[in-house]
Order: sequence, then C-alpha cells, then structure tokens
Amino acid sequence: MASRPIFRTGKTRIDKVAGFTLIEMMAVLVIISLMTGVVVLNMPREKPMIEQQGSFMAKQFSVAAQTSIISGTPQAFGLSQDAYFFYTFDEGEWKVVSETEWAGDLEVNFKKDEISIDIPKEKAVPIVVFEPMGLSTVFSLSLEDTDQTITFSSNGDGKVILGDEL
Repeated sequence: MASRPIFRTGKTRIDKVAGFTLIEMMAVLVIISLMTGVVVLNMPREKPMIEQQGSFMAKQFSVAAQTSIISGTPQAFGLSQDAYFFYTFDEGEWKVVSETEWAGDLEVNFKKDEISIDIPKEKAVPIVVFEPMGLSTVFSLSLEDTDQTITFSSNGDGKVILGDEL
C-alpha cells in the first residue's frame, strides 16, 4: 500500500490529496454549461398570436365537422369584425356553442363560393354550415397581421384545410 505524502506544520497535519483541483472544477463547469445550452436551445418557442389563433380555429372547425356527423345535427360557423362563433342547430334555430374574440389586430377576409363577403360589424350569422352527411359550404377565410397570413379553406367535402393544400 502506497503511503500518501503528509505535510506537518506544527501540530496539524495536512493531507495533500484532499479536495478538488482547479482543472476538475473547470471540467464540471464546462459539462454543466454544455447541458444547460442543450436544454435552452431545445425549449419550444412561443408562437405568434396569429398562429395560436389559427391552430385553435383549425381544431374548432374539425370538431364542428365531426360533431355534425356524429350527432346528426348541422353545425355552423359565423363571424363578425370582433369575434367568430360556432353554432349548433337545435329546436329549429341556430344556438351559439362558442364565441371567441379575434386575437390582436387581425384583418379578416371571407369568401363564400369565390365571392368576397362583407363581415358584419357586430351581429354574426351562420355562413358556413357543416351538414350531418359530411358536406360543408365552400369557403375561404384568411387572417392577416403585419407579418403573416393564415388561410382556411374548404371545397365542400366537410374538411377545412389550414393553408393552401386543396
């Protein structure tokens, strides 16, 4: 067994191998820094408000189309300059299922059968209908902010597509 060097200073003994060297401490700091960098670079970035609104609307369109087929009751979409609405047809009239205000300063353009429709200021009415047999109104809806444009469209088959994938 090899003996470790011991220094004696007066009455106390100092063990030379106790503690960490500067190089060991630096190596640990480098490893921690690299791991932190990997975590920070892989964190999800916050989406712009228009993308959040578009993603949420896409889900709502999908739910409306599926609900109309499953329940056998027509569902609809309508909009005003301040908000958009989803409706269900119940007891002979359209009833609002959800109302969502437009996020930020969006410019909204709506075309039904390739004809631009003026968006009402306050009172929205159903303008896109999802039928229980899987059909829907042909439409195109675009949302624009200063940086980006998001487009929803349907060719009447009950599917609403986000983007230009028709």
